[in-house]
Amino acid sequence: MKKTKNIILVLFISLFSFTLFAQAPIIDAKTFAAELKSNKSLIIIDVMAADVYAKQHIQGAINIPHKSLYKEGTIEGQFKEASELASIFGKKGVGNNSKIVIYDDGSQKYNSRVWWVLKYLGATDVTLFHKDMTQMEAVRIPMTTAPVTLKATTFEVNINPDLNIDMATLKSNLNSPSLVLLDAREKDEYDGMDKAKKSNGHLPGAVFMNFKEVLTANGAFKTKEQIIETAAKFGVVPEKEIVVYCQTGIKAAVIYIALKEIAGFSNVKLYAGAYAEWASINENPIVK
Repeated sequence: MKKTKNIILVLFISLFSFTLFAQAPIIDAKTFAAELKSNKSLIIIDVMAADVYAKQHIQGAINIPHKSLYKEGTIEGQFKEASELASIFGKKGVGNNSKIVIYDDGSQKYNSRVWWVLKYLGATDVTLFHKDMTQMEAVRIPMTTAPVTLKATTFEVNINPDLNIDMATLKSNLNSPSLVLLDAREKDEYDGMDKAKKSNGHLPGAVFMNFKEVLTANGAFKTKEQIIETAAKFGVVPEKEIVVYCQTGIKAAVIYIALKEIAGFSNVKLYAGAYAEWASINENPIVK
């Protein structure tokens, strides 16, 4: 009887832990260090540029620069076709059922962006790691300059449409009283005062909420409670339909993860086309 109770307790703890993990795809330095030692099938992705990766990266990490996932063209930051993205990941040794950990320069922008595209394509187990050198050194996460190559595999695409909203759908819902549209960019971009002249303003009805609002001073994601409290200041509450965008989808991915995956808001979408796509259509309204 005692043995049965112990088994039930273990199963309950495992289920509870899985639920927590599913709600918050963040791995801390101590857990990550343990995974590095025990899980030989773990896929670690460094999403920075090749020259940055070459200088130093986490031991065992492969390099998939986030910019390698965008198509060429006049509209900045648009993702390549799903089949092409799947080919890129597969050739690098990343399958849709791989256990994946992604990190960037510590800003959370680029790893969040790649996390989003992997989940959109149907990857089942993707986790974010915050590159904080102080924490990494404390748990002895090894760094190296040696490049890593993995055996190619197959990434099977299973698009998850719930993560994204396209331009036409967003446009038809701009006047909906249940919609909260968030602009995750910098204030000068939102105001149309961007010196680089990439932005003439913001989408109609958009509320300015810089992506750093959901991060701590050192760039880690805030807690669930902190994110909910912060979001409420911008009119973002669980019962609303929330769409977040930025210039190219990078900064918006940070807020998407914070609201949907950490805070647990059920109706959150990323406008992946972003301001860059919206502004490419002359008749689309822009507010300055």
